[in-house]
Amino acid sequence: MADRADEQYLAFDLGASSGRAILGHIRQDGSIELQEVHRFANTPVTRGAGLFWNVEKLFDEMLRAMRIVADRGIEPCAIGVDTWGVDFALLDDDGELVEPPRCYREPRNAGMSKRLAKRIGAVRLLERTGSMHQDHTSLCQLAAAAEQTGELLDRAELLLFIPDLLRYWLCGGAARADRGALGRVDCTSASTSQMYDVVRRAWAVDILGELHLPAQILPQVLHAPTVVAPLGESVQRRTGLGAIPVVAGAGHDSGAAFGLCRRQDLPPAEDLVVMSSGTWSVLGVFVPEHLPAGSVDPTKFGYEANPDGSLRIVSNLTGGWLIDQCRSAWGAEGDDVTHQALIAAARGAAGTPKASGILDTSWEGFTRPDNMPSAIAAYCRRTNQAVPRTPGQFAQVIFASLAESYAETIEDLRAKTGWALGNLYVMGGLSRNEYLNELTAKRAGVKVIVGATEATALGNIMVQRQALGR
Repeated sequence: MADRADEQYLAFDLGASSGRAILGHIRQDGSIELQEVHRFANTPVTRGAGLFWNVEKLFDEMLRAMRIVADRGIEPCAIGVDTWGVDFALLDDDGELVEPPRCYREPRNAGMSKRLAKRIGAVRLLERTGSMHQDHTSLCQLAAAAEQTGELLDRAELLLFIPDLLRYWLCGGAARADRGALGRVDCTSASTSQMYDVVRRAWAVDILGELHLPAQILPQVLHAPTVVAPLGESVQRRTGLGAIPVVAGAGHDSGAAFGLCRRQDLPPAEDLVVMSSGTWSVLGVFVPEHLPAGSVDPTKFGYEANPDGSLRIVSNLTGGWLIDQCRSAWGAEGDDVTHQALIAAARGAAGTPKASGILDTSWEGFTRPDNMPSAIAAYCRRTNQAVPRTPGQFAQVIFASLAESYAETIEDLRAKTGWALGNLYVMGGLSRNEYLNELTAKRAGVKVIVGATEATALGNIMVQRQALGR
């Protein structure tokens, strides 16, 4: 084994708005230095009535990052990919895309979760799949595909989640004779799908059968960090890197981040809430098994897998989406407001009438509005609350609303588990918002412990090391 001081790992961390390539250098003393090698935008593309991910562009950006690494004379020990959950690609018999993967904000998914719960039964669907009932789950997307693009679904031979598709391409994909062995997914991604039984560690094929959906396209699931294959020969030629091991194990970004929290230096599970907070805020606790049947509202909570196959119960809450979309809208109008300026302005607006509103951050009108400030103003008017006017007032309303949703969710978890849950460990980009942390601590009655901003990348790298036996 190479000296630890020489260990370098390449983590691709792709979110729903941007992607990054991060080098992790493991020093001899065990400390880790992270360096961002490349950053690129990730924006869904509208084609007709559909909303699609430009995965070919994402893959090209990954290759560009790998060329940068090779040009620096660095040969990573391994490569790993994590992305957002639920979205998937369909491959045909030749290993090629049937169509570009659709975005979870696709309009055709609207109302699907209620329809499926009515057909299967809400409690049974939760018990069999563990997933929250949300319109964007993989099951809802697959059902929408069966209804509206059935001819494309008929051509599908294999379903891969986005990190698994990108890993499939890194390893050579359709060009390899053993491509079937590459078409595997890890449990962190599978557990977001509403098609996978996390407890039994198997696809819920009975549910798909009742919905007349093709269970035969579901891939093998991996339950521990695994080296899938080396970089494909074409990728090696295009990047200048060698036959580097490509690892599966933490494909879901939240799974990668939560995997970091199974540590002795943190409070015990019964006193610890964990939140990975970026575009989404995924908030939850580690549990040894499903809570008693009927005690969990599937519209609020679901179960997901950690990289080691253990369980957490989580709620997928709105995170930075509202403030980021507001910033984009203001930027388009020529007012480029920084996060720090907004935080300061929000503090200044606290307690003023125009900044007193509280939003239901899950309101469907916030899913994909043309203009987020206008959507927030519309919500305030329809709920008879004061309408914010300035960026600072909007920011205060947003931050107070996020803190309220976090606190309500923590209270729900306390009631369901009987645990004290006095500590909130916050990771990810939104953890840097000290003001939001203060609001959350006060409203939820917790001590906020700020973890790594780069928790997902760190979790990705730790899984790579585990796959190599280090």
